[in-house]
Amino acid sequence: MKKKHTVHALIFIVVLFMIVHVFQSLDAAGNTPLGQLAEGLNRHDVKLEQWTLHTKKQLSLTKEDFFAKVKHFKKQHRQYEWTLTQEDSTLKATGVYTDKKNQVRSKIHLVTTHKNQRLVSYLLYEQKGAGSRENWNDTYKQFERNAFDIMREKTAIFTCLKGQLNGMMDVVLQKKAKELVSEFNAKTVEDLIEPNFVSVSAYTNEWKESIKTDKHQMNLQVSLRNAGMGEKLTVTVGTPIVTIEY
Repeated sequence: MKKKHTVHALIFIVVLFMIVHVFQSLDAAGNTPLGQLAEGLNRHDVKLEQWTLHTKKQLSLTKEDFFAKVKHFKKQHRQYEWTLTQEDSTLKATGVYTDKKNQVRSKIHLVTTHKNQRLVSYLLYEQKGAGSRENWNDTYKQFERNAFDIMREKTAIFTCLKGQLNGMMDVVLQKKAKELVSEFNAKTVEDLIEPNFVSVSAYTNEWKESIKTDKHQMNLQVSLRNAGMGEKLTVTVGTPIVTIEY
């Protein structure tokens, strides 16, 4: 009887571990790059102030195609305010929508221009927001859905967050940058170190998207800037690169 109870207990423990593993896997699967970056920065007491998501793709458009696509976007995205400009051989159409309640600005940008004797076009979709979000993963997934609707295919998404650390803290920029790189299980591939500025390019298996530097693949960039004694320390983190100006 005692042996039977021991077997049942072991089976229960194994099943319990399996359940925990499944829920952890589901949670990890639902955690987006934006959510991971925000969580990591929060753990380092970075006060988040700005975030941006953008995606871009190159197109092959004639001048007639350009105006047809602009007409389509105006019809499909009526909440956007549209402007159309032409400078020399470059046509630009930009739609901007500002959600004041949630402090989010969305932009659709279509450009076609002559380059090396041929027309080159690209389409960009971007969202910028201020402050923190109630659910970072929902924000990312909503952007992902919108991007697919606009681009008509799955495209690489650039994710970036910017925040502040209290400059009164005794922070060594290079050391803090290494801590943030380690936070995302990444390894440094390149760095730039100056007295008041540090930028580290790294690679992590957390995300599939990456870009190639001169010698390495990278998909994480961490930048820290110190404005001076007593001033706030600016922290900017992005995947695969930083896209917010620091």
